[in-house]
Amino acid sequence: MKKQPVWKVEDTRRARLEVSRKGLRRFCEAGYGLSVHWGLYSLNRSGNEWIYFTEHIPLATYRRRMSSFNPVRFNAEEWADLMVEAGQKMLLITTKHHDGFCLWDTQCTDFKITNTPFRRDVLAELAPALRERGIALHFYYSLVDWTHPAYRRDWAKYVDYYQGQVRELCTRFGEIGGFLFDGYCPRAEWIWTQKDEYFKMGGDWDLAGTYDLIHKLQPHAVITNNTHVLPLRGEDYQVWELDLPGENKGLKLNCTEIGDKPAACWWNLNAGWSYQPWNHCVRSAADILATYRSVRSRKAVFMLNIGPRPFGDIHPEEQQVLRQVGAALRAWRL
Repeated sequence: MKKQPVWKVEDTRRARLEVSRKGLRRFCEAGYGLSVHWGLYSLNRSGNEWIYFTEHIPLATYRRRMSSFNPVRFNAEEWADLMVEAGQKMLLITTKHHDGFCLWDTQCTDFKITNTPFRRDVLAELAPALRERGIALHFYYSLVDWTHPAYRRDWAKYVDYYQGQVRELCTRFGEIGGFLFDGYCPRAEWIWTQKDEYFKMGGDWDLAGTYDLIHKLQPHAVITNNTHVLPLRGEDYQVWELDLPGENKGLKLNCTEIGDKPAACWWNLNAGWSYQPWNHCVRSAADILATYRSVRSRKAVFMLNIGPRPFGDIHPEEQQVLRQVGAALRAWRL
């Protein structure tokens, strides 16, 4: 095997805690889960969830989207029931993507869903609905924050901010399944060499402190970081984005080395991560099942992503495919 270059990554050797055996077993045995990218970018008329960055939208203009975000069709019970039909045992949802907008009633910022006309905390509604059905709730959280002023001006203050939000997520919604962090990508030299203010870090993230905080407050929660390098100390599984373990065919950033941690593969059901009606192309159930078999044959967890509509519901075609996949999985087990 070609030796992977040594990437400069944050040192987390002072992390002391890890997930419990119960939590790790629950994650591995779940096998199959739903991922959701949802936020202000779901209102887009072009582009994707990176539009604030790619179009360099002024912050005041982007914040005005809050007045239009009113997903009145959102129903946590319906989402959870769909997951049961689909055979999924975990939900990974974007609590905060790179644009900084938060899907829960955080006390750390006013850039949140409860300050939209919707006014409701979707995580607070999802948590009990999923728990009643035996589905674990996992939080996607972006370390990068394009809109928080401290990200560019006061790094220590920003680290306090994001760790404060992590503490909230660990203490407000009962027992959770885990965290997936995103945005910190040592292999993405095209970002770091640009010295682009949208991405440039002002120092270390204090990942060791963050990981120990989560493992202390949520001992059964698994942690991963979508760094595309081998897992660091304090991380509990390795994730591949749009690829199988050890492969780097799709994203061209994935780690080709397989570590000694459990593996997960993060895939899309539609053409993109978020809701993009101009780019709508739902994969067939047969295609998803073939990917599922490939992932599971490598003993990896399969996470299938969708982008709910701005109305708060899941596209009917995506619902149909999820149900077809669930029916096939049940038939295989008979």
